[in-house]
Amino acid sequence: MAITALLTVATGCGKDEKPSSSSSSSSTSSSTSAASSSSAASSSASSAAPSGTAPLADYSNLLVTAADIGADTTLGPPEQNPGGVAGVAVTFSNTSKTHTITDLLVVFTDAASAAQGAKDRPASLGKYVTGAPQPFAVGTNGIIVVGPSPDNTKSVTYVVFSEGKVVVDLEFDSGPNDAAPQDFVLDVAKKQDDAVKTRTTS
Repeated sequence: MAITALLTVATGCGKDEKPSSSSSSSSTSSSTSAASSSSAASSSASSAAPSGTAPLADYSNLLVTAADIGADTTLGPPEQNPGGVAGVAVTFSNTSKTHTITDLLVVFTDAASAAQGAKDRPASLGKYVTGAPQPFAVGTNGIIVVGPSPDNTKSVTYVVFSEGKVVVDLEFDSGPNDAAPQDFVLDVAKKQDDAVKTRTTS
């Protein structure tokens, strides 16, 4: 999954460059695939936070909950400030682990930096999903990419947007030729957007 690359980009940024966020899937949706590898984030990314990101802290209150995703959705333990970058990451999955959503939030010092981070993000997504970015009507600079993974082992739906000072990366992984339903993706993205919008302090 793309957490490692995102955080590597973040730590290489100056104050005007930003990272993004990522997610893991639901049980009630008809997506179908083996889970993504979000736990490698902190070990693979630099521990020096870029100047454009916020102070390290507990940002888990900004995440959506398993109840927001679906009835039989399980929640992995949140990873605080993965890779030494301000934010939080978590993976949701159904009980059989065939559908996952990886949710990564990266917190910046200001909304302009976060918006630029979301705008720059599509250039790095080709490593994780094969498809052309399309506009996505959530947050600022929202995009969505739907397609197979480069190795054709799973279907991937990747969503990126910013909300205020936060960049949200949501990655929905499922079985080959069984992409997450678009209405489900939109619902999860809106819930995450609302959570950030209502819980972020200025």
